[in-house]
Amino acid sequence: MSSRTGRMITAFSALLFLAAPRGPAFAAAAGAGVFGGRTATIGEAFDGEVFDYTIGFWILDDVAEGSIGLRREADGTYVAELKARSTGVADTLVRHRRDSYVARLEEVEGGRRFRTVRFEKTVAWGWSRSRTVTELDYEKGVITWRTWKGGRLVDSASFPMEKGAYYDGPLTAFYNFRYGVYGPVGEGVSYAIRTFPKNSEKDSVILMTIAGRTEIRRRRDGKPAADYLADVKIDKEIFGSKSGEIEILFSKDMVPVEAVAKDIVLFGDVRGRLRGMTVPMTFSKSAGLRGGRKALK
Repeated sequence: MSSRTGRMITAFSALLFLAAPRGPAFAAAAGAGVFGGRTATIGEAFDGEVFDYTIGFWILDDVAEGSIGLRREADGTYVAELKARSTGVADTLVRHRRDSYVARLEEVEGGRRFRTVRFEKTVAWGWSRSRTVTELDYEKGVITWRTWKGGRLVDSASFPMEKGAYYDGPLTAFYNFRYGVYGPVGEGVSYAIRTFPKNSEKDSVILMTIAGRTEIRRRRDGKPAADYLADVKIDKEIFGSKSGEIEILFSKDMVPVEAVAKDIVLFGDVRGRLRGMTVPMTFSKSAGLRGGRKALK
């Protein structure tokens, strides 16, 4: 397996769910985003939505692809899933690399936000396979994670949960942010974001600041491709970045159209671009869009 290309696929997977912050901001005002003042719950707003992305680096495009979507289950919970896979020549180099991130979510606060019940990450290439499961027990107040490699449990840990706090996983935060759970989006707004604890740390925090169209023009040679630009600072170890910096472009309807992971080791900047999406009817009506499948050129 090529470690370089494997790292690129990992970076791409991270780009998809880092198109929104990984965890809830400490201050929140639900419903302040696209759905501010709307009656649709967060699950109703995004049920059936799917985004498809391509990835490239250097002068190469379409070396991997992925998607992120949400669906409602029969028991009333929701499943958010991000899938990424290598394509073309890269697929052979990384032995058919496949990354999967699946979160089971439940609506809380009267449908005004999601919280994570379970988050599972699976990576497979060739005959190798690793899986990490994080479970949140709100009754006992405990977060537990376990990691398996080749079907064998290799690591595990448990952490106490702060009473009344939310520890949203990356997929949960993707929808919470766009629904407006963390407050309104505007130029210069900054977020301090809590996510799952890392090792023995009590809190893991990600920082994000929203820039505006002027800054987008400056960075994009006067040709803005979106209405908002988010600068995110994360743990450098997540996908082998020298800086831990990510740029994310959002449309005015909070659709993540592009993300760039900066300074990936051996690759430089890795970019993911939206190529198509399926928009649920509830979202399309609230955001002024047409529902259904859309392919982007």
